[in-house]
Amino acid sequence: MPVGCSLTPEFQRPKQDIPAAFRNPVPEPSPELPRPTSQWWLAYNSDELNALVEEALSNNHDVKAATQRILQAEAQAGSAASSLLPTISLGAKRSADSPTGGQGSIINPPTNRTHRLSQMGLSTSYELDLWGKIRASEVSALASALANVHDREVITTTLVADLVLTYLQYLEGNDRESVARQNIANMKTMHAAVRERVRLGESSRLELAQQRNVLAQGEATIPPILLQRERAQNKIAVLLGRPPQSLTLGSKSMLELKIPEVSPGLPSDLLLRRPDIKKAEANLMAANANIGVARAKMLPSFSLTGERGWASQLFDTIINPGSIYWNIAASITATVFDNGKTAADITFSRAKFTELAEVYQQVVLTSLRDVEDALLGVRLENDLEVAQEEVLKASLDAYSLSSEAFRLGMVDYLNVLETQRTRFQAEDARVQARFGRLEASVALYKALGGGMESDQPEKPATAAAPEGTNKPETAKPENSEPAKAPGDARLAPPPGNSSHTIETASAD
Repeated sequence: MPVGCSLTPEFQRPKQDIPAAFRNPVPEPSPELPRPTSQWWLAYNSDELNALVEEALSNNHDVKAATQRILQAEAQAGSAASSLLPTISLGAKRSADSPTGGQGSIINPPTNRTHRLSQMGLSTSYELDLWGKIRASEVSALASALANVHDREVITTTLVADLVLTYLQYLEGNDRESVARQNIANMKTMHAAVRERVRLGESSRLELAQQRNVLAQGEATIPPILLQRERAQNKIAVLLGRPPQSLTLGSKSMLELKIPEVSPGLPSDLLLRRPDIKKAEANLMAANANIGVARAKMLPSFSLTGERGWASQLFDTIINPGSIYWNIAASITATVFDNGKTAADITFSRAKFTELAEVYQQVVLTSLRDVEDALLGVRLENDLEVAQEEVLKASLDAYSLSSEAFRLGMVDYLNVLETQRTRFQAEDARVQARFGRLEASVALYKALGGGMESDQPEKPATAAAPEGTNKPETAKPENSEPAKAPGDARLAPPPGNSSHTIETASAD
C-alpha cells in the first residue's frame, strides 16, 4: 500500500572509524591454501569432532529455542504487516429485544413487546497509512525478526567454539594422562634400580625414600587430569543435547589434529561477518523505525469501514432482495490533548535509538579487540610451543646424561631427581603448549565470526580414523534437519584495502 508521507528518519550505520589492518597480523597463507569457510571446524581434520559439531547444531536445546524465537518474531512481523491491507470479516447474528421501539420508547407496553432480528453479512475496515505509521511498524518488526536470526547465529557460533574448545580440553586430558603414566613407569623403573642399589650397598635408604616421594608425586597428578577430562566429556554431552551417560569418546590425541592456518582479512570484514554486530545493527534499525511510529501518532488517523449483508425480522425472508442492507463510513481521529504522552513516546524512541547506536559502536570496538587478542594469541602460542619443544629436548638430554652418570657413580642422586622432575614438567608443558596453540585458533575463528567465506569453499581432506579407536555415538534422530553452519547469511565484503569510515546522520 502506498504511503503518503513517511516520518521515519533515514537509517544509516553510526559513524565508526575502522582501521585498515590489524595490529597483530599473522603470516598470510600460501596462494594454494583455500580461505576457511564458515564450517571452520573442518580445518582441524577430525572425523570425531565433525560428527560432534553436526549433532550439536541439530540437537542443542539453546539453538532450538533460538529458532523458536525467530518464528515468534516472524509471526509478529506478519501481524504488523497485516494492517497494511483491509480487514474483512463474516458474521451472523440472531437477536431479540424489547420494547420494539427501543429502551424507553413506550411508557405503556403493548401486547407485542419483543423485536427480533436475523442478520448476516460481510464487514470491512481499513486504516489509511498516510504518515507511514503502519509501514514503520512493519519495518520495526522485520528488523526485530532479523535481530533474532543473528542472535541464533551468535548462539551457534558460541556453541561450536565452546564445543571445539571443550573437545580440545578432553584431548589434552588424554595426552597429559599418557605423559603422566609414561613418566610414572619411568619413575617405577628408577625406583626399582635404586632399591637394587640399596640392596647392593651402592645407595642409601635416603635416596630410595626420595625416589619413592617423586613416584608418589607423579601418581598424584593423575586424579586432577582425569577430573578435568571427565568434566569436559560431560560438558560435551550437554552441548550435544543428551545426558552425559550416553556419550563415549575415543582415546585420541591432540597430535592427530591439524593446526589450521587462518587469514583474518580486513577489519571492515567484521561488519559483514560477526553476527553480534549484525544483531546490534538490526536492533538499531528497529529503533529507528519506532521513531517514525511515535511521530505518526501526533497526526490524525483516517479509517474506512463498510458493511453489506441481509437482515430481516423473519428468518425465512432473510435472503429476499428487500432484506439487503449496506453502509459505508469514513472517520478521522486526532489527539487533542494527552498530557504529553505522544511527545514522551517520541523522546523515548529517540533516546532508545541513541542508546542502541552507542551499543553498536561498542560491539564493533569489542570485536576489533577480540580479533587483536586472538591474533596475538596465535602468534605467541606458536612461539611458546616452539620454545617448549626446545625445553623438552634439553630436559630429555639432561635426564639421559644424568641417569647414565649416576649409574657410573659420577654424580649424586640429587642431580638425577632434578632432571627427572624437569623432564616430567617439560613433557606436560609441551602438551599444554599444544593445547594453547589450538585454543588460540578457536578464539580467532570465534572472533572472526566463524571464518571467512570464499566463492567456492573447499572442505579439507577428512582424516582417517586410526585403527582401534571408537567413534563417538552420534546417531541422529529420524527426520532431523541437516546441520547448518553458523552465519548462513552470506554478505560480500566491501572492496578495497583502505581504511573504512561509516557515516551516519543522527535520528531527529
